[in-house]
Amino acid sequence: MTAHSGSSSERSDETRATRSTNRRRFLRAAGGGIAATGLAGCLGGGGGGDGQGPFTIGANLALSQGWSPWGNTILNAAELAAQEINDSGGLGPDGREIEFVVEDNQVDPSTARTKAEQLIQQDNADILLGTISSSTRVAVSPVAAQNEIPLLYSVQYEGQVAEDYCNEWLFKTGGVPVQTVEPFVPWLVDEYGGQFYMLGSDYNWPHRINEVAKPILQDAGGEVVGEEYVQLGTTDFSSIIERVSQADPDVLFMTLTGPSPTAIQSQMTNQDVRGQWTDVGLAHGQGSLSGADPATVEGVITCHNYAETMQNDLNQTMIERYYGEFGDDVLVNYMTGPAYISIKLLEQAVEAAGDTSPAAIKEALPETGLDDSAVGTARFENDHQLTNDAVAKRMTAEKTHEVVETFDPVAPDDGCDPI
Repeated sequence: MTAHSGSSSERSDETRATRSTNRRRFLRAAGGGIAATGLAGCLGGGGGGDGQGPFTIGANLALSQGWSPWGNTILNAAELAAQEINDSGGLGPDGREIEFVVEDNQVDPSTARTKAEQLIQQDNADILLGTISSSTRVAVSPVAAQNEIPLLYSVQYEGQVAEDYCNEWLFKTGGVPVQTVEPFVPWLVDEYGGQFYMLGSDYNWPHRINEVAKPILQDAGGEVVGEEYVQLGTTDFSSIIERVSQADPDVLFMTLTGPSPTAIQSQMTNQDVRGQWTDVGLAHGQGSLSGADPATVEGVITCHNYAETMQNDLNQTMIERYYGEFGDDVLVNYMTGPAYISIKLLEQAVEAAGDTSPAAIKEALPETGLDDSAVGTARFENDHQLTNDAVAKRMTAEKTHEVVETFDPVAPDDGCDPI
């Protein structure tokens, strides 16, 4: 298969409006205004549609503020799965065509909540897809619960410490820390050594990752030789790189997000310290490194529940269709597979229930699962949290990830009362 750089072409509002018309999708750009027509469901009235006409997925995603590569990745993957369902006769016993209403939440919790209310109350969404950031998810998930509309969330996040983790209307197909850290950290110790310097952005997810990782590291015979967190958006790492160098770790274990991964990789290269330790970046995805010089990121190790290069036939078929549909320059990253499988599990839930109502989907989704899918194993076992494979990956000179190790699926411990 042709290698792809992973650089994402960020669609302008005009481009997305054109695509919306072609795909019968609404788009409210920042500032308002409906940019397409064709979806069923009148404005006004309650959420969940009426079970007639098209099945509406309300996509509440970050499509601006520098987050469009990730928002578009999730939307593209969901669209691809939906199109496959439509081409096979539609969703449920009545063959309802799946259509999308798309909102840009601008990575703002208040905006995300308002958009969720619009999607449900005005656009009659049958189900919600999104968001990306934890803060916007926490703002939206109570709206889903209050209106009894399932919310599909396909992004890696902080797991059981999240305040909305046990929301009965929230279904999580992105990874949680224990699913990647539990197998990944001992493997890193075996492969590269046990002296870890932990460097993260200062918010919930990096703290939670390291909180989970430290006892696992200790049990594997390793130790933390340094730990610090930087403000979101930090791009000057000169003094931090000095401290890392003085600590002389085997592994620089990074949970940096935003522009920080590209910045630190470039500065480590300029300071000629790359190679003194193994660079591990759990948020070093193709989107966050799209502007990086390949020489500064080649060899970075990461671990997620999905990789473009996972070697199974269903994944390779999905990837070929994805590039064929959206172009060779679109982003594929660790959110792509989980977003795609979310819609496939929705299809399975509807088939099991024989009903496309939100209540029927909510009851059937926890029983869904696939032993063989584009992401490998995919099964809801505990807490509406998907269990699926984890893979260790190495960044190549083409800024794609090659899988170097596949781990057995890890199910999080049951942390909620039955939901």
